Amino acid sequence: MGKISRFGIYAKGTIVALVMGIPAVASFVLTWRVTSNTLTAVIVSIVVYLIAMGFAFKIAKRLAKE
Repeated sequence: MGKISRFGIYAKGTIVALVMGIPAVASFVLTWRVTSNTLTAVIVSIVVYLIAMGFAFKIAKRLAKE
């Protein structure tokens, strides 16, 4: 196993963070704009965030193999 560069760790961490963060923020803004209800937007974004965490976990496992 080779040496892992600091840049590689930061790049892979950023990819995983973006996969989790962007869908949650986008769903919050979209739901808030459509319904004008903050509580509904928060609940929808939490659900989307949990789903995105599942995808991010799979992506992180693939990135860890590289």
